[in-house]
Amino acid sequence: MNNKLFACIVLLLIIAACRNGKQPLPAAESRFADDSVPGFVIADTIIYDVIIQNPNPDDAWIAHCLKGLHHRMLVDSIFGMVYSGKITAYDHLTREKLTPNQVRKIEAAAGFSRDDISMIQFTEVWYMNPGETEIIKKVLAMVLGCNYYTQEGERFNKALFRVEL
Repeated sequence: MNNKLFACIVLLLIIAACRNGKQPLPAAESRFADDSVPGFVIADTIIYDVIIQNPNPDDAWIAHCLKGLHHRMLVDSIFGMVYSGKITAYDHLTREKLTPNQVRKIEAAAGFSRDDISMIQFTEVWYMNPGETEIIKKVLAMVLGCNYYTQEGERFNKALFRVEL
């Protein structure tokens, strides 16, 4: 399977190299009608989790990976956009819209702190534009989550809400 993927990428890069100039490829047809990203879709859609807070202060690798993250700015910006109405929050499970007041109630819950938001689950579309030798990742939605611990000390994440961009 990896050989086929590698062969496809090499073939696409060869084709792109034969093109005159640095004109981007036309946008691929997608189920997202407002897409204006040049290139073609290589992942429509992909969902994955990203740790945004180190659960273990002794883990030097995670600390290194997160050293450039502005956690507070990211989290405050998302809440600010929800409260201002620029983006809408949804219940992660039911996909029902949440009002800004409902998000305020989530935030007002006992023991909650924005500092405890430890992961984001991203839903994205990925594009490849060999003419510009770039991969573009377009975020469609994010689910914010917090770490919680069982009585046995096992860590798990709990979704707070989803926002769609």
